[in-house]
Amino acid sequence: MKTNKVLSESCYFTLAISVAILLAALYYSNTTEAFWTASMLVASIAALAVLISSIALKIKLAEFYAVAILAVGGVIASATTNENILLASIVVLGLAVVGALVTSKRSDQTSGNGELVTSKLDVLLEAVQMSENAKRVLFRDRELSVLRSTVQDDITNGEFHSALVLCDQMATVFGAVEEAEILRAKVTVIIHEQHDARICDEIAKLQVMLDQHEWVAAYQDAARLRRLFPESPRLHGIEQHIADVRTQYRHDLEAKFLHAAELEKVEEAMLLLRELDGYLTPDEARRFRDTATEVITKYRDSIRVRFNMAVGDHRWQEAIEFGEVIMHQFPNTKMAEEVYSMLETIRVRVVEDETS
Repeated sequence: MKTNKVLSESCYFTLAISVAILLAALYYSNTTEAFWTASMLVASIAALAVLISSIALKIKLAEFYAVAILAVGGVIASATTNENILLASIVVLGLAVVGALVTSKRSDQTSGNGELVTSKLDVLLEAVQMSENAKRVLFRDRELSVLRSTVQDDITNGEFHSALVLCDQMATVFGAVEEAEILRAKVTVIIHEQHDARICDEIAKLQVMLDQHEWVAAYQDAARLRRLFPESPRLHGIEQHIADVRTQYRHDLEAKFLHAAELEKVEEAMLLLRELDGYLTPDEARRFRDTATEVITKYRDSIRVRFNMAVGDHRWQEAIEFGEVIMHQFPNTKMAEEVYSMLETIRVRVVEDETS
């Protein structure tokens, strides 16, 4: 837009010069020294004709043509009379020719760039106006190539679930069912290979929990593994495996408890009974009621005897320990009340012995 404005102004400037030369030629045509009037009169009329025609016909570079015509008129008028004017006319003519060539080249470049921009805008507008389905059909090969590359990148980066989602999209959206199945099979094999190694490590950790009888933690870990690897056959029935191990451990506890009670290993039987209590339901506990009552009675009597012996031998620290055991394990009994009252006196005796 800026170039067009400059050319328009130069065209009107050349028009003014042509009019001025025409008027000067007419004014000096009857004088004796007006050697130049005839040729410049013709040149100015020709220049005006070109300029006026350019307004109607939109002739490009009309101002340069007009200047060239005036320069030719100057050359003819001064060829035999004035060498300085001749030289100046030739220079003006050369400048007009060079200006016309340069402007023409720039105009062609501008026109070419404008056509290129217009072509790109047309393509962009056409793409925007397309429906999504038309775009998908038009760019199907390109999008499939992008999908293939993305699936490979996901496999390399270990993002297997994302790769499987893209395989489904390849089959459902673009209809490349066979290729999608090949890629899906490849991803599945890699998933199984990597998951098997990790699952083996996780199962080894789970076994440590079972060996340490951490049943709640084991169930929670099994649920986590099932969420992470829902399709792994190694994890099928893992909760039942935990339940079986727990049941077998309970049976072992029952057998050890009965055996210790039969051998009258009261303390061992009491420890087993406390642990076994966390595994038995009320109905299951009825089977061991008599044996458990006998073990508890013997254990209580044994602790009482040890407490009394420690008191009698003035082994105050041991007496305090046995007394605290009685109060903790048999808190709501008469024996616990008696021990509590005796412990106050025993603690006083300990203080006296330490200060004496």
